Amino acid sequence: MVDAVTIAPELPFRQQILELAVHLSRSIPASADGSAARDFVAGFEAQVKGEESEEVPEETRKAVVKSLIGKFGELRGGLEAAKESEPESAHLLLQHVLSTTFTGEEYDSAFKSVLEAVQKGGEANATAGRMTRVEAASRILNNTYNYLAPNSPLRAPTLLALLALLARSSELPALPLTPSTLTPALSQWPLSQSDKVAFLTRAATIYQSAEQLSRALEISILALAQGAEKSAVEKAIVLALSVENNLSLDEVLRVNGVQALLDGRLKELVALFTEVDEIEAVGKGKDWLATNGSYVESFGVAQFTPESVLRKLRLIALATLAARSSAKQLAYADVASALQIDVSEVEMWAIDAIRVNLFKARLSQPSSLIRIISVSGAGTRRFGPSEWQLLERRLGEWKKAVADARAVIDEAEQVAAQGPITHQRRTGGRRDGRDGRDGRDGREGREERREERREGEEVAA
Repeated sequence: MVDAVTIAPELPFRQQILELAVHLSRSIPASADGSAARDFVAGFEAQVKGEESEEVPEETRKAVVKSLIGKFGELRGGLEAAKESEPESAHLLLQHVLSTTFTGEEYDSAFKSVLEAVQKGGEANATAGRMTRVEAASRILNNTYNYLAPNSPLRAPTLLALLALLARSSELPALPLTPSTLTPALSQWPLSQSDKVAFLTRAATIYQSAEQLSRALEISILALAQGAEKSAVEKAIVLALSVENNLSLDEVLRVNGVQALLDGRLKELVALFTEVDEIEAVGKGKDWLATNGSYVESFGVAQFTPESVLRKLRLIALATLAARSSAKQLAYADVASALQIDVSEVEMWAIDAIRVNLFKARLSQPSSLIRIISVSGAGTRRFGPSEWQLLERRLGEWKKAVADARAVIDEAEQVAAQGPITHQRRTGGRRDGRDGRDGRDGREGREERREERREGEEVAA
C-alpha cells in the first residue's frame, strides 16, 4: 500500500480503485469465511472491468469514485488496517484520485465528505478509547492539510477537523495555533470575510472547550480584527475575564469597532474594569453582581463566575492601593476596608496579588503591614494628577539616593588617587612609637633606663 502511494500517478485508474477497495475491505465486519471482504473488492473490480489498454469513461470514473467515497463514509474513514501506516497511505492515494477525477464544486463536495468520514471515525475511536486509531486519523488529517495547496480554501475545514479531533484526544497542545501562524494563512485562503470570522470563531470555541482559554482569547481577538460583530465582542470579553491571571480588557477594546458595539449589561460589566475608580469598583461590582449574577452564569463558562469577576476587581484595587501608597506600605485594616473583606483575609489576598505579579512585597504580621517593594503596571489602569505627584516625589527620592551614592564613589576615588600610605622608619626607633632596640613603648623605655642608671650610680658609690 505504501508503494502504491509513491507510484500513484503511474498506476492505471483501475489499479488505484482496487488498492483503495482492498484497504476498505479491512474495515468491513469480518465474516466466518471472509467472503464479505472478497465480495466487497469484487464489486468494485466489476465496476472498472475492461481491457487494460481501454480508458475508463469519465462518467464511469466519477460514479465509481463517488461509490467509493460513500463506502469511506459508511466505514468512518476506513481506519482499520493490517499495518499502522496503511490508513495514511490509503488516504493519500484517495486524495490523488479525488483531485484527478473531480474539479470545482464536485471536488469540494467529495473532499468534504471524506474529511467528515475521517473526523467521525477518529471521534468514534476516541470514545471507544482506541487511541492508535485516533492518532492515525489525526495523521491523515495532517497529511491532507499538507497535500492541499497553500492557497486552497479547503485548508480551513481540514484544520478545524484536525483541531476538533485533537481536542477529543486531549492532544490539542500539540498544535499551537497562534495569530502569527494564522494571519499569513488567512491572507492566502480565498475566503470571504464572514467565512474567515466563522473559521476563527469555531477554532476559538474548540480551544475554549479544551480549556485553553488564553489561546481561545488570542484567536477571538483575531476574529474581531477581521470584522467586529456583537456576538464575537461578547465572547471575547467573556474569554478575557475568564483567563485566570488576565486583569485587563485592553487587547479586546483596542480592536477597531469593538467599543461601539458595547451596550446593556455587557457595557456595565466592562465599565467596572475601565471607567469606575479601581477602589470604588469593588463595592459597585458587588452590587452589580448581586443583581446580574445570572447574566454572568448564563455564558456557561466555568472560569467566568460572579466570584471570579469580584476576585479580579479586588486584585486590581489592591494593586492600585500599592501603587498610590507614598509610604510604600499598606496597613491590613486599610486593605480590608478597601477590598471589603475581613482583616484575617488580607494576607491571602496579598499573596494572590504577589503570585500574579501585581507587585512585590513583604508581609509584616507583627506590624500588620504590607511593605511594598515594587509595583507592576499589570493591575493599574489610571495615571492622573495624584499618580504624577507620587511619581515626582519618588523621582526626587531616587535622585537624592543616586547623588548620595555618587558622593561615596567620588570620595573613594579621591582616596584611591592618593596612593598607598607608607610607614617610614626613624633613627633610633620606629614611627609607631615603639623603641627600636627592644620594642617597648618609647616613654616607658626611657623611664626604665633612667632607673637603671641611678641604680648603677648607687652601686658605684
